Amino acid sequence: MDPQLLRSIWPVFAAETREQIQAIGSKVLGLEQPAAAREPDLLPSLKRVVHSLKGSAASLGLDDIERIVHAIEDGLSHVSVDEPISRGSVEAMLRGLSAIENALNRGDAGEQPVVDGVAALLKALGHEAPAAPTSDEAASSGPLGEDGLKALTALEAALSRLVSPKVEDRAGAVRAAVDQAHALRHSAESVQAEQVAALAEAAALGFTRMEEGGDAAGQAASEVAGALVDLRMALGVVEDAGAVREVVPEKPAPAPAAKPAARATAAAPEGRGGTVDRAVRVSVKTLDSLALQVEHLVSGRSQQGRRSEGFRTLTDQAHEVLLHLERAASQLAMAGGGPALEPLRTGVGLMRTMQKRLLEQAKEAHRDGEQQSLVAQVIRDDLRDLRMVPASQVLEPLRRTVRETASRLGKEVALELGGTDVRLDRRIVDALKDPLVHLVRNAIDHGLEMPEARKAAGKAETGRLVVRVEARGTRIGVIVEDDGAGLDPVRVRATAVRRGLMNQEAADKLSDAQAARLIFQPGFSTREEVTSTSGRGVGLDVVLATAQRLQGSADVEYTPGKGTRFIVDLPLTLAAALGLLVRTGTTVTAIPSDTVKRVLRLDADDVGTVAGRVVARLDGEQLTFLSLSEAIGLPRMPLALESGRRQTAVLLSLGDDRVLYAIDEVVGQQELVVRSLGKHLREVTHLAGAAVLDDGRVVPVLNAPELLRAAKPDTRAAAGESKMPRILVCDDSLTTRFAMKSLLEIAGYPVVTASDGEEAWQVLERVHCHLVVSDWQMPRLDGVGLARRIKGHPMFRRTPIILVTSLDSNEDRAAGLEAGADGYLVKREVERGKLLELVRQLLPGSA
Repeated sequence: MDPQLLRSIWPVFAAETREQIQAIGSKVLGLEQPAAAREPDLLPSLKRVVHSLKGSAASLGLDDIERIVHAIEDGLSHVSVDEPISRGSVEAMLRGLSAIENALNRGDAGEQPVVDGVAALLKALGHEAPAAPTSDEAASSGPLGEDGLKALTALEAALSRLVSPKVEDRAGAVRAAVDQAHALRHSAESVQAEQVAALAEAAALGFTRMEEGGDAAGQAASEVAGALVDLRMALGVVEDAGAVREVVPEKPAPAPAAKPAARATAAAPEGRGGTVDRAVRVSVKTLDSLALQVEHLVSGRSQQGRRSEGFRTLTDQAHEVLLHLERAASQLAMAGGGPALEPLRTGVGLMRTMQKRLLEQAKEAHRDGEQQSLVAQVIRDDLRDLRMVPASQVLEPLRRTVRETASRLGKEVALELGGTDVRLDRRIVDALKDPLVHLVRNAIDHGLEMPEARKAAGKAETGRLVVRVEARGTRIGVIVEDDGAGLDPVRVRATAVRRGLMNQEAADKLSDAQAARLIFQPGFSTREEVTSTSGRGVGLDVVLATAQRLQGSADVEYTPGKGTRFIVDLPLTLAAALGLLVRTGTTVTAIPSDTVKRVLRLDADDVGTVAGRVVARLDGEQLTFLSLSEAIGLPRMPLALESGRRQTAVLLSLGDDRVLYAIDEVVGQQELVVRSLGKHLREVTHLAGAAVLDDGRVVPVLNAPELLRAAKPDTRAAAGESKMPRILVCDDSLTTRFAMKSLLEIAGYPVVTASDGEEAWQVLERVHCHLVVSDWQMPRLDGVGLARRIKGHPMFRRTPIILVTSLDSNEDRAAGLEAGADGYLVKREVERGKLLELVRQLLPGSA
C-alpha cells in the first residue's frame, strides 16, 4: 500500500485494532471457563472479531499481523463449544496479541509495524513456519541459484540507501541500481525465467523514478519494495519471518485523513522522520470544562494587555512629573537655593530611579504578555482540534430516520449524504442532531409526494433527499434538499391566518419569500390532523432556534413543483472568536470578524436607490445599503451623509451574500467569548449572544448571518450537479472500509459505505450505486448472499459486484463467481492496485 495512504489510515487502524485485541483477549480468557458458565455466543463472536482483524491487516499489507491472527483463527477452529480451551493455547494466543500490540507501538512511532519472533509465535500457535533454507539449498532452489540471491540482496541494499533523504550522488546510485536490475533481467531471460525478468524490469523502472526525489520517489520506493518482495518469492527464496519488508521513505508523515470520532489524539514519539497520532478517549464534559477555561484565558489576555497599556500610560505620566520636578529644582537653584533644594534634588533622584524601574517592569510585562498570548493561542488551537469531529457522526444516523419515516408514510426515498468528512466542533454536531431529524422528517412528510403523485407529475417514483455539509471558510452550511412539490406560499399564508399567527391583511403584505419563512414560527404546521410525524406545530421552530443559539441562521428556498432547500449557516467552531467593536449612536456592539470583509467610508455620490432599495456602489457592484441601528431595532440615527459628511460603513460578506451597513465608528477589535442570552431573548434573531470586554463592559454580539439573510433579495433556485459513478463499499471492519473508501475516493469516485450485507441492501434501496465492493464473511448477510440478492433483483441485477475476501482457494473463488460476482479479489491484492484496475474494467466510462 502507498506509504502516505497507510499513514493516513494508521490512526483508525491502530485504534480499532487495540479495541479488537482487548476484546479477543477477554473472550479467549472466557473460553477457559466451563461451557455452562460462558457468555452466550462467546465462541462465534470471538471468531468474528478475529476474522475482522485478519481482514483489516491483510487489506493494509501488514503480513506479520495477518499471519499471527490467522494462526489464532485456525486455533479457534479446533476449540469445542463444550470443552474449556487448554491453558497452553490461551497463553500462546495472549503472547501473540501482546506481540501485535508491540507492533502497533512501532507503527505509532513512525516505524514499520513488524512483529518480533514471528516464527516462534507461529510455532506456539500450532502454525510452525517453514525453516529457512541453508545457503546451498537457497542456491539450488531458485531458477538463478546463488547469483539470483546476490542480485536480489544488492537491489535491496540499493533501495535502503535511496530512501534516505540525504543521498550523495543520488543519480549515480540510481544508475547503479538500474544496471543491477537490468543484469538480473538478462540473466533471467537467458534461462527463460519470464516472471523474474518481468519483476526485475519493474524494479528498474521504479528505481529510475526515484532519481528526482520528493513525493514521486516515495511512491516509487513503495512500488520497488513490492516488486522485490515478489522477486524474492519468484527466485524461490524462503525468507525467515519478517526478513523482507516494505521500505518506507524517510519523510514527515502527512496529517491523518480522519481521526476516530470519539477520541482525542496526541502526537506519539517521533520515529523515522515522522509521527503518527495515538488515540485516547476523553470525556466530552472534561473537554467542555477545559474549553471554557481556555476561552477565559484568551479573553483574560486581552484584559492583561489593557492593563499593560494603562501601566505604560502611568510611566509616561511619571516622566512628565519628573520633568516638572527637575524644572522646579533648577529654578530654585537659580533663585539662590534654600533648605528645600537638597530634599527636592534627592526626590528627583529617587523619582528617576523609580521611573527607570517602571520602564523595565513595563518591558518585562509586555514580553510576558506576548509569551502568554502565544501559549494561549497554541492551547486554544490544539483544544479546538481535539473538539473537531467528522460530520458523518450527525449525518449517518439519518439513514435510519429516513428509512423509518418513509416506510411509515408509504413513500420511496433515496437519501444522499455529502460532506461527511468535513470536521466540525463537537458541540455543533451534538446540537444539530434534533434539527436535522426535524428537517429530514419535514422533507419526507411535507416535501416529497406519494409515488403515484410523483409518477403523474413525470417524476421518478422514488423521491430524492440530499443532506450535505459544506465547508465555507470559517463557517459551514448544512443543506437539506428534496425534489418534491416545493412550498406553496398561498397555503402557508392561509395556515398562518388560521392558526392566529397574523391577520389576513398582514399575511397579504408578505412577499413569497417572507411567507415561506413563516414555517419557522412556533406552532406552525400545515397538517390539519395530528399524526406520529406531523401536526403538533413543533419542528422547524427548533431548527431556527438552534441555529440562532449557535450564532447562525436558517433559511428556506423553493421552486414550485421541483423542490425545497433548507440552509442552516453555522460557525465551524464555538470557541472564542475575534470580534469587531462598532458604535451606532451610543450603543457599542460586536460583529464576528470572520464576516467583516472591509471597513470603508462612502461619499454621497456612492449611495442611491434602485427599485426603491437603497444601494451603495462598491468596486463596480451595487450592494444593499442599510443602517445598522435600524437593522438591530435601535432608534434611527441620522446618517453622516445627511449632513454632507462621509459615512463609515462595514461590508459583511458570507458566501455570495454581501451587504453594507452604516455605522458611526469602529471602536476596536478583540477576542470574544460569546455567551447565550437565554430563552427570553430567543426571538431577537439578530443577536447571537453577549460578551464581556476587557474593560468589564457587556456588549451584544450580532448574528451576522441573520443580518445578511434579512437584507438579501428573494431566494434563488439551486442548480444540479453532475457526479462520477457512485460505489458502495461493504465490510464489517472499519479499517478495511476506510482503506477501500480512501483508495476509491482518491481516484475520484464518490463512495457510500455499509457495515454488513443487510445494511448494504438497505443503502441500495435508497441510493443509486453503480458498483458494489463487498467483503465475503460478514454478520447478518454475507457477501455471497448479497451478490445473490443483487443479481436476483430486476432493478439491481446489472449492478457489478466485486467480492474482496481473505478466502483465496479455488473452491471459494468458484463459489463467489457462481453467486453472480463480477470480480473476485483477495484482500492482500487491494493494496497493489488490483481493486482500482477491476473497478475501471467494470465501469469503463469512468476511467
